[in-house]
Amino acid sequence: MLCGSSLDTPSHSRHVNLEELEGDLPNGLHDALLRGFSSDLPERRAEFILNVWLGDLHSSVTAERERYRAARLELLGLAYLVVDAHHPTYPVGDGAPVRVDACAADDDPQRAPQVPPGGFAGRFFVTEWNAFIHFAARDARLTWIGAS
Repeated sequence: MLCGSSLDTPSHSRHVNLEELEGDLPNGLHDALLRGFSSDLPERRAEFILNVWLGDLHSSVTAERERYRAARLELLGLAYLVVDAHHPTYPVGDGAPVRVDACAADDDPQRAPQVPPGGFAGRFFVTEWNAFIHFAARDARLTWIGAS
């Protein structure tokens, strides 16, 4: 299923910017777990495999509060994807997922002109790296992986 106006929207394509996509999620992409990512430059596409936090922060039931669901985030019409080097005092992980938070794009004067018309720019802060993944694209699409 795709993320649209609700978490259980029927399978049809809906392209949005990242901010709109996050608005359809109960916690946006806050505290999502990044399991992997790749890019296909000729196709101008990036893919992030995430565990998206859907839990209710105010629930007294741990399973409800800490509920995650696997998803594929695609950035289509990719203009750039830049991965900062991890901070030298932060150890590189063991292959386990890393925690990310979506953020607004920085004000880098070299990247700003690369944002496609009608597109968006943003970045993920990677907690375990103390670093960012920067991106700009035309569209964002979130597809749920597996059962809810």
